[in-house]
Order: sequence, then structure tokens, then C-alpha cells
Amino acid sequence: MSRLPSSSRGPAPPQVWALSRRRIRGVAVVWLACLVALAARVAYLQTVGSEKLRELGWRQQAETVTVPASRGRIYDRAGRELASNVVRDSVYAVPRAIRDPGQFARQVAPVLGLPPEWVVDRVRGDGYFVWLARQVPPEVASRLRRLRLQDQLGFEQEEKRVYPAGPLAAHVLGFTGVDNQGLAGVELRYEEDLRGRPGRAVRVRDALGREILEGRQNLSPPRPGADLVLALDSVVQHVAEREVQRAVEHYRARGGAAVVMDVHTGELLAVVSVPGFDPNRFRDSPEAWRNRALEAYEPGSTLKLAILAAALQAGVIGPQSRFLCQGALRIPGGYTIREAHGEVHGRVGVADVVRLSCNVASAQVGATLGPDLLHRSLARFGFGHATGVDLPGESPGLLRPPSAWSATDPYVVAIGQGVAVTPLQLVRFVSALANGGYLVRPHVALAVRDPEGRLRRVQGAENKVRVLSPSVAGALLRMMEEVVTDGTGTAAAVEGYRVAGKTGTAQKPSPSGGYQPGRYVASFVGVVPSDRPRLAILVVVDEPRGAYYGGVVAAPVFSRIASQALWVLGVPPSDSSPQVLRGRGGD
Repeated sequence: MSRLPSSSRGPAPPQVWALSRRRIRGVAVVWLACLVALAARVAYLQTVGSEKLRELGWRQQAETVTVPASRGRIYDRAGRELASNVVRDSVYAVPRAIRDPGQFARQVAPVLGLPPEWVVDRVRGDGYFVWLARQVPPEVASRLRRLRLQDQLGFEQEEKRVYPAGPLAAHVLGFTGVDNQGLAGVELRYEEDLRGRPGRAVRVRDALGREILEGRQNLSPPRPGADLVLALDSVVQHVAEREVQRAVEHYRARGGAAVVMDVHTGELLAVVSVPGFDPNRFRDSPEAWRNRALEAYEPGSTLKLAILAAALQAGVIGPQSRFLCQGALRIPGGYTIREAHGEVHGRVGVADVVRLSCNVASAQVGATLGPDLLHRSLARFGFGHATGVDLPGESPGLLRPPSAWSATDPYVVAIGQGVAVTPLQLVRFVSALANGGYLVRPHVALAVRDPEGRLRRVQGAENKVRVLSPSVAGALLRMMEEVVTDGTGTAAAVEGYRVAGKTGTAQKPSPSGGYQPGRYVASFVGVVPSDRPRLAILVVVDEPRGAYYGGVVAAPVFSRIASQALWVLGVPPSDSSPQVLRGRGGD
């Protein structure tokens, strides 16, 4: 094989060296430009941009947070604490510090009572902070700390609302949400006063998102909320709740309600709704949140007091008027109004209409009044519109305009049907009979007191409105005394005190029209002591089984509540209390 001659390696041509030098100079220029730019950037960052960088770094580590204010406490009229605050640990996770979400969830979820899958979903990602549970019990926080997951788990102290008396007065107090905002009852109604004014602070976190306590800076301190003093008396409230609960259980009723009110001031010493709930665990049952004292129902015979008051005030009947009761009354529309137990009362006076709860005579009075005057009178007595009580959710009741009435309505409204009232409306009207003819505004709050203990606002019996003459109010109150001494409400008598009252038994209307057979509302409303009126008390039992007359079911509950309330309040006995002659136990 022939060999090729090796190539010659002589000096490079001059043009090659020139090209190389140009390339070197170009690279040098580029490098120099880069160095100049870098130096300029460094100089900028160290001078002009340093403040922005510090601000950016601070924002990555620090955040401005709201510091909640301590919520104001709630007390009863004697200074007993009904709502307070405790400090609880809330638990958060640091997702960027959790390397194995599954293992983390298997450790933490059973302690918190949470599904592991939910925990895994929460902690996935690269965030600094995510809530796992708010305001956990101390034993739960202690178990979590023992897991020694310091980098992955953190704790934030928060205030939790607590109710030391448990379910006592739950429908009045209401409850708060997880962020301590009022959601029901006076907690909602007086939210602006109770919640206080939050503060602001700067919170600093490390690279894992954990708070550096030494770095916290308070910008403005929170201001605690005002305290709320209620008119409620805890002992009277407890007595009323216990007695209504016993009646509901004994008669296997659907529910019950009671109201105890000062007839002169409108102060509500007890507001009861059964079934109840514990506001410390308010998620128990939304059905139990219903405040039956604010809900409307057909009152039945207790409304006869308002019918007679309207007729006496308007002068369409007089104290000596007489009516014929033959046990039944045929009315327009082809309907018949009948007496309870099929009784025939014969000739009855106005007082007998109250004492015997005579349906036939009351219907005649309603027809004499006529739709316009009857409607106008009931509206003036406070029916058909809300009382203005300082509790959320009050129903206005139902009082249809006269233009919607048929020829039948004056008769049936006069016996408490075709109209719906709330317990508060009825108690307020009966209080007017006891205080000389004035409607007062019911209220559960007595005063709002600032954190320094100074009274910020005092609730009173403002806006009293006269709706009856003293003579008419006094006459009806005396007639109501006969209900307890010799009428349908003898079971409401209270030893040592004069009592005035009225029974009520109403068949419940059906949503499809007419009335539901076998379903009744039994009630009793009264004033005690009637010679020196102090309290108006109403008891309502919804759908009792077995007995259902107000004089049998509700009147004894009234008696037990009244006797104990008078003792608690230190009301002296009446100068003379009439002897009960005989018991009827009817409507």
C-alpha cells in the first residue's frame, strides 16, 4: 500500500491571526459588558433596591393579622354568669414541612377524630399554614403535642365561647360560631356590643412557616366587648324550664313554651322553649333551635279576653250585658260553634263568658263588634305585628285585614280561631290588663356595661302605650280571678296569693285547610298576685296526648311556676286569697 506524504505545518497565514484576534476581542468585550452589568446590578441592589428587597423578604416572613377582641360576658339580673370565654388551642399544619402526608395523617387524624383522607388532602402542597381543627379540648391538644411533630404541626390559642349553665336559657342566649361571632339569640342581637374591637399585629414566621414569638409586633391593641346584663332570673328560668319539660314528658307532647314577664316594665324573667339544646354543642339539632315563645299559634279561648276588652272599650257591650248560650250557635257559612263538653250555659253575663269560657257568647260579642272594629281593636292590642322584643326571629303573628274576612270570621276569631298570636303578644296584652291598660315592650336585656364597668345603655319600659281605660282593664282582671276561684282554671291557684287567669284549648289548623283531629294546643295565661300585679305568666303545651284542655294540662304548670317565682322574687302573700270553690278543669 502506498503511503501519503505528511502535510506540511508551516506558519498560519496573516488573515487567520487577524480573525482570531477579532474573536478574542469580541469575547472580551462581552465578558466586560457582563461584568459591568453585574457590578451595576450589585451596586443597585446594595443601594437603590436594598429597601425593596428588605420589604420583599419581610413580606415573605411576616404578615399583618387581626387580633380578636375578648367577647363580652352575659349575666342574669342577679349577676350570675351565663356566657363567658375560655382559651383553647387551635391546630394547624405546615404542609411544606410534611414529607409523608399519609404517615402524618395516620398519626394526627385519629386524635382529632377526622378522616385520614381529609387530612391528606389538606396537607398536600407547599404552603406554610392550613387549619386542621379549631378550639380543640385540652386533652386533644395534649395528645397532639406528645406526637412530637413540632415542625409539621402548630398550635394557635383562641378564645372559645362557653355557657356555664349548659342548656339553661339557650333560646335566649343563642350561640356563637367558630370565630366567636353571634349566630342566634342575644349573642346575635347584641353582636355589635359584645364582640368588641379587634386589634392588629405583625406575625413573623420562619422558613417552615412556624411563628417566631419574639418577632410579633402589636400595631393596635384589641378592645374587649361590652358585658350584657339580662332581665332573666336564672332560678326562675330554671323552674320554668323544669316544669314545662315535665309537662311535655308527662303528656308526651310535641313541645312547650312559657313566658314570665314583669307586667309594669316588660322585663322578661324567663323565656322557655321545649325541646331545648346546649349552646356549648349547638350543632345538636336545628329543630331544637326553634324559640316557641316567638312563634305564632292559634290561641283559642285565651283570646276571649281581648274580644271582651275590645267590646267593653268600644261600648258595644256593658258590664251588665247578658247573652243566651244554648250549647251551640249556627253561624254564616253553614258552620256551628259548640261548647266544650256539650254544656249549655243558659243566660250568662260578661264575667261568665270569662269564667266559663263560653264559646257561644264570645262569638256573639265578635259578631256585634263586626270585622272592622274587631280587627282595629286586636291590632291596637298588639296582635298582628311584632312586639319589638330584643330577640331575633320574632313572628308578627297572623291577623288578616278585614277585606280578607268572610261573614264567618268575626264569629271564629272571637273564639281564638282564624288568627295566630305569639306567646309574647298574649303575655303583653294580659300585662296591660294588670297594669291599668298600658302595652309595654317586652325585653330580655337590662343593661349594656362597658369593659370598665360603666353603664353604656340601660333598657327600660320606654314607649308605653295606653290601649285600655283603667276601668276596663280592672274589670277584666277581676273577671279573670273568677276563672281560678270558680271556673275552668282552678288548677292554677297558688296558695297564699290571689290569681287571675284564663284557660285556652285550640285545635290545630291543618296545612290543607280545616283542623287536625286530635291535635290541640293547651294553654293558660295569668297574673299573680292579682291584687298587687307583678308577673304575667303564660304556659303553652303543644299537642299533649291523653288530656288536652288548658285547665288540665297547662294550669297546674302555671301554678308551680308562679308559686316558686314569687318565692324567689320575695313577693309577699296577698292580704287575702279567695278559697277555691270547685274545679271544672275545662277549656
